[in-house]
Amino acid sequence: MATHIFRTLMFVLLPAVVFGQSLDLSVVSPTTNNSTSTFVLDGSEVVIKSSNIRFLESGATINGYEAVGVAPDHSIVSILKRNGKKGDIGIYSSGGQKLDEYSTISLGDNDPSIATYLANNGDVLLRDNIANFTFYGRAGDITANMSSSSQSKGGEKISEVAISVNQKTVIIYSPKIKRGNNFGSQVKLKMTNGRFKDIFYSSDRYIKSIKLTDDGDVMVAITAQQGTDDQAIIMDRFGNELNTISADENLIGASFSADSKYITLYSGGRVMVHNVLSGESLGATSFRSPVFLADYFPEDNLILALTGSYSESAGVLNNVEFRGINLKKRSITSEELGSSIGFIKGLDADIDRLSADNYQLNGGSKRVRIRADF
Repeated sequence: MATHIFRTLMFVLLPAVVFGQSLDLSVVSPTTNNSTSTFVLDGSEVVIKSSNIRFLESGATINGYEAVGVAPDHSIVSILKRNGKKGDIGIYSSGGQKLDEYSTISLGDNDPSIATYLANNGDVLLRDNIANFTFYGRAGDITANMSSSSQSKGGEKISEVAISVNQKTVIIYSPKIKRGNNFGSQVKLKMTNGRFKDIFYSSDRYIKSIKLTDDGDVMVAITAQQGTDDQAIIMDRFGNELNTISADENLIGASFSADSKYITLYSGGRVMVHNVLSGESLGATSFRSPVFLADYFPEDNLILALTGSYSESAGVLNNVEFRGINLKKRSITSEELGSSIGFIKGLDADIDRLSADNYQLNGGSKRVRIRADF
């Protein structure tokens, strides 16, 4: 099933004082005075810089690390350091207490692909080169390993990882494989027996990103091909295609509603909401500021978008502004935060619904409470 974006809701920016629509923002304690490199993990403050990591509760400082991972529940942190030709992975509580440490396999010199992904139970997935992955148990025992290499003579980009919040679904994918004049891609699923199953392959479309629902049952691959529209290919966890939504936009991200019935797609300056299965467009709107994150909350008929100027090298979002679009009332409002927010790759940013018309931005150096009034 393929759906193309034809319908667009037109929003007129009218003075908020006339209609009373507004977004009220407040930074949640204890993140109020956080710098862009200070994060609160499970109640403890941790300063994460490119040169070192410092746990403020214990005072422990780790210098010269290779990679850092944060568990989805924020209770533990994995830190990879070099030790000769190998690496040492340390598991720390959010307060800085070292819980475990073990050696890894050999690591290449000056390898930008090295990364760690940490589970709540302390298991670590290590990407030790462009396409090789090693799975470690809490005690440092190797439980599985795999290579995602396509063996293409034309080369390929660094393989990426997508893991559901409940950690039921682990996806490893090769986002861009050069074959002749085309760029293709492939996706593998980690099965319960530890083996990997090929669930998606394209010879002429490359993958920009993959997003999973929290339960890991549904995923979307944002794909592209030169000279064609971007496509959001929606699949179940085994790769069975549920829908494909095409967009005449340079898509950069996606999010699912909590009930997995709706998907929000966004480009640098546009946000679009669709029904996952039918592809029906619920609405779309454009912004002059670059979109960093967006989500749709069907209970409130509300799109929330976070916009600003993001520096990937610094991991900082400047000129932060939140925007709310009520699809039922066809009205829009916005509010500037007045401060910058830091983000790191090991900590996913999202907007959570707390109650009717109340939300919170999590995953950044500042947690921001948002109240929408339409």
